[in-house]
Amino acid sequence: MPVGIGGSTRVRTERRPTSVPPVRESPEHVVVRLRRSGRHLVWPALCFVAICFGTGYWWHRTPWGWLNTALPFLAGGLAVILSVLPLVFWLNRITIITTRRLIVQQGFLVRERTEFALSHGEEAVLRRGPLQLLTGSGDVIVRAGAEGTMILRDLPRARLVHRAIADLLDRAAPARG
Repeated sequence: MPVGIGGSTRVRTERRPTSVPPVRESPEHVVVRLRRSGRHLVWPALCFVAICFGTGYWWHRTPWGWLNTALPFLAGGLAVILSVLPLVFWLNRITIITTRRLIVQQGFLVRERTEFALSHGEEAVLRRGPLQLLTGSGDVIVRAGAEGTMILRDLPRARLVHRAIADLLDRAAPARG
């Protein structure tokens, strides 16, 4: 019905929805990024300290002059092999837990990426050894029946990670049907 206001005509119409809006899935968010437990770096750190102290102690104390010259090169090589390489290998592997997937990335020149959809997961199990119990780390095993199993090895704060993955599996349960 037209209504006249100040010489103009305005028509009121009722809006009726013609269709139900599509349901959008929530976007994927990163929950946490993790590396292996830091206890793997204890021995490389102790080796580095021992190499530094040993080099400082034996510097100019050897009876042969050529050994005084070779000592820094020998210490540098040992430091790279025993300390730097384990650190690089530790930094090389990262575990990413998102709201929909578990991702493990590793590799130097060739990056290897393993993904596991949480919608396929059935259960999450926490496995801990004696040393892992002392440090608070552990292995989280996510099983998906016939589709496979993903093992997240030696994660720090393993109980918390296990609970988070179990909650994410429960949220993904309606998507499984």
